Amino acid sequence: MVKILHNIEIYFSLMMASLKEMLIYRIDCIVGMISQFFMQVVELIFIWIAFQSTPNLAGWDFNQILLLYGITMISVGIADFCFDALYDIGPKYIKNGEFDKFLLRPVHPLLSIIGGSKEVTSFGYGILGFVITIAMLIKLQIPITLFFILKIAFFGIIGATIIGALNTIFSISSFWTYRSNEVIWSFFRMYTFTQYPISIYNGVIKVLITVILPFAFVAYYPTASYLGFTPYMMYLSPIIAIALWIIAIKLWNWALKKYRSTGT
Repeated sequence: MVKILHNIEIYFSLMMASLKEMLIYRIDCIVGMISQFFMQVVELIFIWIAFQSTPNLAGWDFNQILLLYGITMISVGIADFCFDALYDIGPKYIKNGEFDKFLLRPVHPLLSIIGGSKEVTSFGYGILGFVITIAMLIKLQIPITLFFILKIAFFGIIGATIIGALNTIFSISSFWTYRSNEVIWSFFRMYTFTQYPISIYNGVIKVLITVILPFAFVAYYPTASYLGFTPYMMYLSPIIAIALWIIAIKLWNWALKKYRSTGT
């Protein structure tokens, strides 16, 4: 337990250093946030268009779907900021030989890598997600209390850790292919399935996003709980996050033993 807390402390130290480095280029940060903001607005327009021909989707109305979208974006924004560097393991670190320097540090190389994440667009996701969430809570007349906001924040972080664990699992492809960023992205994009009620999908998709790749616990089940649909499923999210990280670290350590330097 002491070692885990020590690693968490190191991670936050690395993350703060990364954040300070990122904020040196303020204009770049602002432009990145604005561009990501407008990209998400386009997605919202498509959702609005879809609801012009139907009053609800599997029993969820437009405002409820937007609440689900907003809560999803909160977790995605946090995950992007904390774990974006996983995409660089293959093409940037291993291919160019920079991964070797992480092996010389007195901390686990995975910790060094994710501690260096600094994705500016993540703020665009997070801010838009928070604004939409608050607006829809008001629209749906759901009482907004400090406890409720903290609850959303807590499960938003848990959702981000689930995404991070899944991305970490698929990042082990870095040790066999330099195009691991494409592997991670392919599986990561499956979270978009859970931006809509999972009841619209067939049994195979439901099993995929609930059991095999449990993206449904990132935002769908928390949102369903806030709306009173499935009040208890969301409380499995922390357990799933812990289980996924145990699997992710064990797989990553196994893959690390297979690593062979490129010699560059």
